[in-house]
Order: sequence, then C-alpha cells, then structure tokens
Amino acid sequence: MIKFPRGGDISYPGFVWYNDLLYVSYYSSHEGKTSIYLAQIKIAGSK
Repeated sequence: MIKFPRGGDISYPGFVWYNDLLYVSYYSSHEGKTSIYLAQIKIAGSK
C-alpha cells in the first residue's frame, strides 16, 4: 500500500510504467503551498 501525504489538497495523479518502475506525479498543498511531486515506486515482484 502506498500512502500519500495528508492534509491540504491532493489531486491530478499521472502514472507511467518505465524500466520496471512506476512513476507517479501529483500535486499537493499539504506543506502549506501547492507543489508538484514525482515519486518512483518499485513494485514487488518486478525485475
């Protein structure tokens, strides 16, 4: 399970699977200002 930051607004996720990694982009205002984030996620069982 993946948990995103709590508080503020979070929305508009984008997902890309590339070279056995899942990339997730999203925007959030959990730190008091709106920012865009990019996360790399390794999926269990992938190469």
